[in-house]
Amino acid sequence: MDINIVSEEILPDNTSRIILKIKAKELVYFGYIIESFEGWCNYTTIKKNEPFLQIDVTPEYLGSVKKLLQYLMSWN
Repeated sequence: MDINIVSEEILPDNTSRIILKIKAKELVYFGYIIESFEGWCNYTTIKKNEPFLQIDVTPEYLGSVKKLLQYLMSWN
């Protein structure tokens, strides 16, 4: 998948916020995949019609979410 990590930050409550850039045609697939891991994170589009997605991840699942993102980035 054509996914790029634009930024990462730690919020005051220790949640990690990851901003991704993802092609619109792949966003639907990404949504289905990430929703299957319910409870790992919350995600939302930042602005309608822009290719950016915000993911908020609790510290307990950060490593797992990063592994999933790396796998999806390498998946053609």
